[in-house]
Amino acid sequence: MKKILLGLALVSAGLFTSCKDYLNEEPALKQSNELTFSTYSNLNSAGAALYGMMQSASWYDGEFVLESELRAGNAKNPTSMAGSGRYRNDTQWNYTESSTSSLWSYAYYTIARANNVINNLEGKVVGDVTQQQVNDLKAEALFMRALSHFDLVVTYGQPYNNATDTLGVPVSLVTENGKPARNSVKAVYNQVVADLTEAESLMSDSYTRSDALDAAAVASKPAIQALLSRVYLYMNNWQKAADYATKVINNGKYSLVSGADYVSMFTAATAPKGGEIIFEMYGSDKNEYWDESGWTHLSYITSLDGSGDVCATNDLVKLYESSDIRLNLFKKNENDYFALKYYGKTGATPRQTNVPIIRLSEMYLNRAEAIVNGASVAGATAASDLNTLAAKRGATASAATKTGVFTDRRKELAFEGHIAHDYARTNTSLVRTDFDETVNKDVPYPSYRWAMPIPKREMDANPNMVQNPGY
Repeated sequence: MKKILLGLALVSAGLFTSCKDYLNEEPALKQSNELTFSTYSNLNSAGAALYGMMQSASWYDGEFVLESELRAGNAKNPTSMAGSGRYRNDTQWNYTESSTSSLWSYAYYTIARANNVINNLEGKVVGDVTQQQVNDLKAEALFMRALSHFDLVVTYGQPYNNATDTLGVPVSLVTENGKPARNSVKAVYNQVVADLTEAESLMSDSYTRSDALDAAAVASKPAIQALLSRVYLYMNNWQKAADYATKVINNGKYSLVSGADYVSMFTAATAPKGGEIIFEMYGSDKNEYWDESGWTHLSYITSLDGSGDVCATNDLVKLYESSDIRLNLFKKNENDYFALKYYGKTGATPRQTNVPIIRLSEMYLNRAEAIVNGASVAGATAASDLNTLAAKRGATASAATKTGVFTDRRKELAFEGHIAHDYARTNTSLVRTDFDETVNKDVPYPSYRWAMPIPKREMDANPNMVQNPGY
């Protein structure tokens, strides 16, 4: 796969042209003569465009999610269907700088877009534009910049809790950034936290984009707080992880669902109001980074009605009790189980899907893990949080221990891109049983393999870029 250079990614991020096959071509850049940054209206339009690249097959609608599942024992290549073989490297952890995650290009483009908004808002409180409108837009861009940097550092850097001074990724705060060197893991996390805390202070409690087709597919204050809970969890800052999870849980805007509502929320055209989804990627075939066939996207890759390249492992499926409603999101085909979380929106063939990025259930799991590790929350225990979630799923909660929380996270967040990062941040070695390959069945922790290699195109173009050890 071709990768875009960071230096190129940061030269211009106004408008982007469509790219029909973005697995073989880098995202195209085009500076619009119409889109300038001289008015709030144009900046607001640029803010709305921040979310588009998450639907690329390199990010939330494909590789970023599946790489985690395939690497860490939740997913595998099926035997009941031929598939295309596109994801064999992932199960084998067989990465090189020429076959690494393609997240680099799309995340840095998004960061560049966010920087254009953040750095051009000065003096935009004119006419009918209020200071709060400017603050909300800035908060939105800060959230997207933080999410992008975070996804980059957990992909290309070692986990925070054991490697704060090791190589992270370049922190980009301006559009034109030349050929930057890599910042430390600690520095990247600190910037993510700084962006999110500023965003939280700026954004109004009621902010939502009036033009959004899906209210959960744009930044909100609960989404900011939920992401902070996740980031602090990865930093082993247990009290703040718990505190921010509690803010979201106590918000009252979201609630855990059960029964048929649990299954249907993954196929709904938009996130059901009052449900579990706090932030999601909105799937649309009108997106600029959508290919016409849809065959590179999650719904096709994981579906029997698509290419069927990826299915669940028996290890994962065996974790669920027969009464667990989460079993309804797996479909058996001979000896394989295919995940149905991304079967496609209601009434459509598996062509496009929404992808949950943050759900309320994660907040209960974050808080439970934080409490197990020493955090204190009035009125809550790790056991009560695990039991609350399990009751909604028709299941029995695991023990309120580190291992128990890990197991319940694996069951609840399966096929949502968490598990490899959970192994890494908990410093846990990977041991797989349902594994048909011969290469890297088990992966110890620590290992250089927990950080993916930097793309070759970036290495070739940027003399200040240093490759991860081992590659």
